[in-house]
Amino acid sequence: MGKQRLLNKACIITGSAGGIGKGIAEVLAEEGAQVIVADVQEDKGRETVSAIKSRGGNALFVKLDVTDEASWGAVVDSAVKNFGKLDVLVNNAGIAFSKFIVDMSVQEWRKVLAVNLDSVFLGIKHAAPAIKKNGTKGGAIVNISSNYVFVPGKMQAAYCASKSGVASVTRVAAIELAQDNIRVNTIYPGFIDTPMFDSVCSKFKKSKEEMLAIMARGVLLGRVGKPVDIANAVLYLASDDAQFVTGTELTVDGGETIKRTFYDDLEKMAMEAAG
Repeated sequence: MGKQRLLNKACIITGSAGGIGKGIAEVLAEEGAQVIVADVQEDKGRETVSAIKSRGGNALFVKLDVTDEASWGAVVDSAVKNFGKLDVLVNNAGIAFSKFIVDMSVQEWRKVLAVNLDSVFLGIKHAAPAIKKNGTKGGAIVNISSNYVFVPGKMQAAYCASKSGVASVTRVAAIELAQDNIRVNTIYPGFIDTPMFDSVCSKFKKSKEEMLAIMARGVLLGRVGKPVDIANAVLYLASDDAQFVTGTELTVDGGETIKRTFYDDLEKMAMEAAG
């Protein structure tokens, strides 16, 4: 087990059936948190719970459609019912999407905004009143955005708009919820090796090994990130170690953002792959 920095803290992590969310759930549970794995993927979500419990952690799966308000009310109620309270919300759920603006349908645009941005609004709206009940102990909300906010590229209008919105909502929420002792912060991940990464390989018509090597060239630290890299950042912001940190933005991308020239090569590859 870890250092138990979240001992007995009740946490909801959205999109935690796999990828970054699963990594976050596992790290927080290892640090003593009581974790609700919230996702629409029931089988994978239960597998995450089983993996956490096999290592002595405390976890529960609750099906959550992050775009549905009633679903949000149910998951927050479940946290309070099973753990007696809610201390931490991690708004991690999201989808990737690539398409030129002129080719994009209104329905596609709205779907990306609903999953990536509406979910954050709904999560804060329903979780904050429950966290407020902790009084002076307060709690934390961590929203996962993307470093694409700083380095937008072609075919990323919907994705960039949604993730930029996450950053803005976070800042406003930090202002509004400070009086309730609720800290609200944003994390901007870079390239992370998750199952979602497989779709990137397919888009560029490259093997995973080739794509990882290509992506690594755009990172100052010379490698693509892992879910645990983001999970450790969430752990810090969710813990009492960050009790004087709110409204801040933490970029976790190995220096990818400041190596901007790489994105020109990536865009060229995307155009070539698109034919």
